[in-house]
Amino acid sequence: MKNVWEVWTAALTPAECDAIVQRAELYPEAEATVGFSETQRSDLGYRTSTIRWLDADRETDIVGRVMSFVRRSNRANFGVDIVAPFDIQFTEYRASNKGHYDWHQDVWLESPRPYDRKLSVVVQLSSPEDYQGGQFEFFGLQNPGDAFTPRGSLLIFPSYLQHCVRPVTDGHRRSLVTWVEGPRWR
Repeated sequence: MKNVWEVWTAALTPAECDAIVQRAELYPEAEATVGFSETQRSDLGYRTSTIRWLDADRETDIVGRVMSFVRRSNRANFGVDIVAPFDIQFTEYRASNKGHYDWHQDVWLESPRPYDRKLSVVVQLSSPEDYQGGQFEFFGLQNPGDAFTPRGSLLIFPSYLQHCVRPVTDGHRRSLVTWVEGPRWR
């Protein structure tokens, strides 16, 4: 593996970010949960945000745009067996409820499913002026820092890396998150 993670600064244009936000608003909003399958639960001490699940089959242009970066990054850095994203999550972190997501991984290694999340992708949809706090961090690794703050920046990393979003202390942070899946980890 060449890089542990990769940031594409300003990968999406402001117009593309606006379009994603507008399309996300067509989907129902829900409080974010933690866990997988039957263990999903609300835990406001661990995660406070709202989410909207976008339909990957309908949002083919978003999937195509994200995958153009994923394919290049995977070839240059990760070399994992991937197929496509099947879930797309629009996430909002608000200062009004100290929006955050504590340390976690995006994989479910004990899953009965015949596939695993391989690469996680986060797109920064907010401008840095829209909020304070809300930093994305990796556990025990160099963090993307300012490279991942411009609107339209895209971060790709192996889904098994522990990461968090620090509390938003002012304003409102929006992001798009997806997980590129493939055959079970071996």
